[in-house]
Amino acid sequence: MTIVDNPYEKVRRKMVAARIEFLGQLAKINKSELKKRPADGEWSPIELANHLYITDGLALEQLKLVQSEDNPMVVATEEEAPRMTNASEPPASLEAVLGGMAARREEIFEYLSTLSPESWERPFRHNTWGQRKFYQLVNVLPL
Repeated sequence: MTIVDNPYEKVRRKMVAARIEFLGQLAKINKSELKKRPADGEWSPIELANHLYITDGLALEQLKLVQSEDNPMVVATEEEAPRMTNASEPPASLEAVLGGMAARREEIFEYLSTLSPESWERPFRHNTWGQRKFYQLVNVLPL
């Protein structure tokens, strides 16, 4: 990646758009359906929202790890976050999980906004992806 003037602004736009899209889909769901699982082994809409909240927290930990250590091995969030979600208590309410999601995203935005463009080039290792750069880790956050 060529260092861009402000990598934070580029990724922030993507993250905001992804979250707006998710919230728009969530808003279409009838309140009585929020806790209903579509099939065995699948999460309900409120559990999915909780999963995004948990995933953002884990991602923030990993982002900080890459910035504080030399070439660290990051956890496989695609495996760890679902495990953490399944082990967590169900959210008390949609309002609670939405508030948590907003606060968590704000923490990520605040953290990323403090980083210099050079910081986005820091290396890390992942058990499946191999050797990567920080900006590549950040690019999976909008999902």
